Amino acid sequence: MIRYWLVAGLVLLAACGEAGPPDESVLGPQSLGGEGDLVRCSTLTSVVAPETSYRDSPIYVANEMPVEEVQQWAATQPGFEDIWIDREHNGWITVAFSVDAEARQDDLEIQFPDVGVVAVAVDWRSTELRRLQQEVNDSLGGDFAIATWVDVTTGFVGVDVGVMTPERVDAVAASFGGERVCIEGVAPEAAPEPGTQAPEGDGWRLLAAAPRIGIPYRTGVAADASAYRALWETVGLPDAPPPVDFTDEIVIWFGAVFGSSCPDLRLDDVVVDADRAIVHADIVLADPPAACTSDANPYAFVVALARTRLPRGSFAIQLDADGPPAGAPEERTLVGVDLSAPGATAGPGDLTSGTAPPAPGAIPAGSTIEPGVEHAYRLDTHCGVEWLGELNGVRWRADPDDSSLDTVWQAWQQLAGEGEVLDLVLVLDVTAAPRITARAGGDELIYMPTNEPVPPCD
Repeated sequence: MIRYWLVAGLVLLAACGEAGPPDESVLGPQSLGGEGDLVRCSTLTSVVAPETSYRDSPIYVANEMPVEEVQQWAATQPGFEDIWIDREHNGWITVAFSVDAEARQDDLEIQFPDVGVVAVAVDWRSTELRRLQQEVNDSLGGDFAIATWVDVTTGFVGVDVGVMTPERVDAVAASFGGERVCIEGVAPEAAPEPGTQAPEGDGWRLLAAAPRIGIPYRTGVAADASAYRALWETVGLPDAPPPVDFTDEIVIWFGAVFGSSCPDLRLDDVVVDADRAIVHADIVLADPPAACTSDANPYAFVVALARTRLPRGSFAIQLDADGPPAGAPEERTLVGVDLSAPGATAGPGDLTSGTAPPAPGAIPAGSTIEPGVEHAYRLDTHCGVEWLGELNGVRWRADPDDSSLDTVWQAWQQLAGEGEVLDLVLVLDVTAAPRITARAGGDELIYMPTNEPVPPCD
């Protein structure tokens, strides 16, 4: 969705998100309830065109759709309000009009016959929503930190109050209940517990916690004294490193990231996921505000971790359970040697960044991948390799008439072995028709987006 953010007391942020709404039903006139009622933003549904307006193609999988060209034309038409990308309908462009939407649909089909674009009718004006956003910010911004936005896909002004305490919810309801205002925030029971940084936890102890030190989106490891000194210098920490018994411990660096307005990071735990062979941090933002500025500042957490907690064999280190964001694969450190034994060390060739496949904790089906970036992916070959799974909101299928399909399947089955799980490297290309190249063991297949249902697999 497209949101116009205004953070009270902070900065103006512009964000173009692409996540679809939780409900695909058509948005009719919103029922706002009685005076003082509020609605959760997450329960609202986006405006969509009648299903007959959509075709099976084109299918857009990244940001290759011609939004600018359509917007330039739409801006000259009466009643044009806004434009966004609908990921629930093959990434098609949606253009909102407050008047004559049906006529504009006819015009779009003439002006852009090969483009996936639809016109929708809305009962709001963009100028009115932005005025309401400013009213919300002026009225509530002095009481507590809030973030406000205009969600043009639903025609509502959203307000994030941070932690949704009864006092904050009541304040929003008293001033804007019954209007086109929705509310979001963290439930009090889900917010991080208040408190300062703990010096230790289950099998780990804190060696350093330093804001604005190091590099964001990075991790590192040291299993002996010389590697520890080198890691300490790489991070850029002052003073001498605290003592570590490398017979029983290793050192891990978590290079976290924070926005300037949200510096209160806290390391609550070091999590060892033995099943996935991953060690990751549990880093929280204490007393989370409504919004954070988008600048990326480093925050270095360095810990000593007991070897007895480590996975057996090779493992990966990353900032959280989900792994690196798109464009930062170097966040993940791959350890290609067993460090769980007392005093075990790692040579230079045993440590690589997340760009080297296979990577533990590869992205699952349903993820979003960026064009031109290598992504590790695990494929279950039990029912063959013709179907890759769902990525970027669409299903991907190899050409069943490709003569190499059977040959590659046989080669990949041997790589997967009895476990039938294969590590692939995926690269998305949208320069012409969208396609994904999947590589493993010197063989590759090309997958294309499709609306066809995936056949059942026994």
